Amino acid sequence: MSYQRPDTAQRTSGLSLVSLLLAVLIPVLGVILGIVARVQARRAGAPTVIATVAVVVGAVLSAIWTIGIALVVWGGLTLFTQEAPSSEASEIPIPDSAKSVVLELTAERDLDAETLAAARAVVDQHATQAGMAVLAVNASDGDSLVVSFDEDTADELIAQFGQSLASPPANGFSQVLAVVPGDGGQVDGIDEMSPSCADLPFGSTRWNELTVVCDDTDETQYLFADGPRVPGSDIAEVIVSGDILTVALSPDAAAEFEEWTGQLAAQADGGRIAIVDTNGVLSAPVVQAPIAGGEFQISGGGPDFDVQETADRLRVLGAGVTFSVAGAKAG
Repeated sequence: MSYQRPDTAQRTSGLSLVSLLLAVLIPVLGVILGIVARVQARRAGAPTVIATVAVVVGAVLSAIWTIGIALVVWGGLTLFTQEAPSSEASEIPIPDSAKSVVLELTAERDLDAETLAAARAVVDQHATQAGMAVLAVNASDGDSLVVSFDEDTADELIAQFGQSLASPPANGFSQVLAVVPGDGGQVDGIDEMSPSCADLPFGSTRWNELTVVCDDTDETQYLFADGPRVPGSDIAEVIVSGDILTVALSPDAAAEFEEWTGQLAAQADGGRIAIVDTNGVLSAPVVQAPIAGGEFQISGGGPDFDVQETADRLRVLGAGVTFSVAGAKAG
């Protein structure tokens, strides 16, 4: 006759069940308890199937968890140690025969990657709209751009290109004195015709003490008697939403803009305010009501409207970017 504790088999079976549950939830702990439960079950002469299953399931899941964690760690290390992509576009190899101009950039705000990319786009457009064969616009030393042209580009045109960037007509918001066709027109008090946009490769000039600026299509030219009333650097933010641009002005400029637009809206025939930058007139709507809050929208009115191009130009205006010629290479 032998004696045994009546609850041993029951307690061992309960431990086996717990080990099986933990094998699924916490595999490593399930393996350990499974081994303990299996040993106790054998000593008590109880079934060891559940404990054995717990050990096997826990071991398999532990291996899977280990591999998974290793992959996650490896992936994370790879993500944080790999070389960050450059914010600058890859430089294009330029032939030795190419001609180039080095532009130095200064800005009233930080010349960050977004602003630098926008400036590159503006410079490229400035040359392209003049019919110049641009090979590349590459960043150099963080605050400089190297603009490379085909070797057949005339030196005189390259000099005009640099001068027009360094001395833009009027960067900001200006009141329009007159609107005439792109091939020229007459203004009250002046007998001669204004110069044709076809004769203005960079879209602007001074004429009879007035500033003449063409639009992007050279179909319309705007004449200004005064410089900007609100500088372009007072653009605080440009938000792109689909084909709509929302432009927000600084608080001080917002108050000035509301007063100005109120004065123009009160006129019998209204008045125009043009946004002018290095490349010409971005927009010149007729003011029909005061614009409060310093916020307005520009939307595409036709197939020629490029929302990203316009956003780049506005961002360069807002950052107060200016260009100066720092050097040139004749090829």
